Amino acid sequence: MAHWEIRIPTVTADQRDGVQVFTYSAEQYPLQLLAKRQARKDVDSADAIRHRRGATAKPDAISVVWHETYEFANGF
Repeated sequence: MAHWEIRIPTVTADQRDGVQVFTYSAEQYPLQLLAKRQARKDVDSADAIRHRRGATAKPDAISVVWHETYEFANGF
């Protein structure tokens, strides 16, 4: 299944860099712009903030990767 991988850089209180990744189905979000808009909304959700342990997100530095299919670690 094709999907968008949206990567948003983060920085912790002690200035450690990181990244938060969101994945959106191309079926539900056929355009990159739609997936990016959703990621900008989702990054501010309580679940996303908790997941990144309160690190500050930098949504102006979004990067997007298109995947034709899901990749599974065991090769299936």
